[in-house]
Amino acid sequence: MMEADLAVINANIITVDPKLPRAQALAVHGDTFAFVGRNDEVKPFVGKNTRVLSLEGKTVLPGFIDAHTHVLSSGVLHVNAVDCGLGSLAEIKAALRKRALGTPEGEWVQGFKYDDIKTVEGRPLSRNDLDEVSIDHPIFVMHRGIHTFFLNSKALEVAGIREDSVPPTGGKYDTDPATGKLNGVIHERAADHIRQSLLPEIDHATRLEGLRFIFRMFNSAGLTSVHDARVDGEALKAYQDCLQNGELSLRVYALMGYDCLKHLSACGIRTGFGNRMFRIGGIKLFADGAIAGRTAYLSQPYEGSSDDRGILAMEQEEIEEKVSAIHEAGFQICVHANGDSTIEMVLSAYEKALRASPRENCRHRVEHCTVINPAILERLKKLGCVVTPFCTYIYYHGDKMRFYGEKRVSMMFAQRSFLDNGITSTGSTDYSPGPYQPLLGIQSMVTRTDMNGNVWGANQRVSVEEAIRIYTLHGAYASFEEDIKGSIAQGKLADFVVLEDDPIIVDPGEIKDIPIQYTVVGGRIVFGI
Repeated sequence: MMEADLAVINANIITVDPKLPRAQALAVHGDTFAFVGRNDEVKPFVGKNTRVLSLEGKTVLPGFIDAHTHVLSSGVLHVNAVDCGLGSLAEIKAALRKRALGTPEGEWVQGFKYDDIKTVEGRPLSRNDLDEVSIDHPIFVMHRGIHTFFLNSKALEVAGIREDSVPPTGGKYDTDPATGKLNGVIHERAADHIRQSLLPEIDHATRLEGLRFIFRMFNSAGLTSVHDARVDGEALKAYQDCLQNGELSLRVYALMGYDCLKHLSACGIRTGFGNRMFRIGGIKLFADGAIAGRTAYLSQPYEGSSDDRGILAMEQEEIEEKVSAIHEAGFQICVHANGDSTIEMVLSAYEKALRASPRENCRHRVEHCTVINPAILERLKKLGCVVTPFCTYIYYHGDKMRFYGEKRVSMMFAQRSFLDNGITSTGSTDYSPGPYQPLLGIQSMVTRTDMNGNVWGANQRVSVEEAIRIYTLHGAYASFEEDIKGSIAQGKLADFVVLEDDPIIVDPGEIKDIPIQYTVVGGRIVFGI
């Protein structure tokens, strides 16, 4: 028998492996599990150089996998932008003003994580609010949902957005109801020019700093694998540097932007290229708006509106054209689609692409797949799609569920329906739009209760055991990696997390508060003592 590098004993191991659901001990050799079983059985693997962790009954789970989050971009925002997730507009303006005072005149001031519903004023930031911060700096603040943006007059001027400007297709400019003039709030593709051409370029050093920050933050929550939901060429360079320098403490499955498709294809690269720490995943598209920002494209208007159905970012023809190109190139397709109307359009595009070019086991994905119906469930199952619903939204964004109504919410973030219909659904948070902690996601799925104690869509509750599987093995399936990770079994990658308590036993409303003791990736402790 080989000598283990690491052994865990006296533990409550929930393996997510039906062949051995529970264990007491495990041994790690290199980056894989060499043994999983009873305490007395692990002894032959323990040698003089083996590090032994005696956990005194603490719970071990497979490492958590967030199948849709924004890794590098969120890290960069933490480095570059003002955190606007504050309690009042006055506090937000004060934080932005402080940043402006330290920024040369004419340079951009950026903010993120702003949530209008969570401020005491309960209204959006306006152009006038931001003009009070500065008229000498262009200001660009992102809503927590990252599909709505708030600009001051200087930013509108720099962006060339005038009172008579027509927004691009898939974009929208808001106006003040009292005056009919631009109020500085823009949506979806209306911000593309600003984000792609006007905001300061991010240098390589900042990308690396952002990655190091976000790795620490995610590891501390028990995350061992992530699917970064939009990666470009410059991000690839940063990831490669972290990989070569031994700094990559998360396994990354990179969903590449559509503009990377032709370059990757020209090099003969497709989904799955890479190694066990970093892989090229699918190609990402955006088809509609956000749930938190109330711009998802719905079949019926939002509650309280007679005609607002949200924003469609791509028409059917464009969706079909891009889906076909991705499919033909041999990539997994990953389309952001929140509203039921948008999901139907995306599924039609998938069906058309598969008719034209049949392919087995594509595992094409619907990112978020939030508002569904029975017909959507049937189509998803038939196509073999993977879905990545928001897992922390009910808890954190429950205050926005009133915009969707009780009936619609009963078919949102529909983990119960996905499981019951044999559709692989994953754990995902979309951070920064949703809190990133997997235990919060598990609690939210299990209780369907928001932070104020309100229950939304109790019919979609799942058990703790099911939620754990969603956050582990299902995430591995979404990246074609269920044979090497997602459960604790001999021969699989040694990714696991140690919790102070058992989430199956504690009060479901306290799952989010369970302390993380260790996070281990490939047998290496990346968080903990």
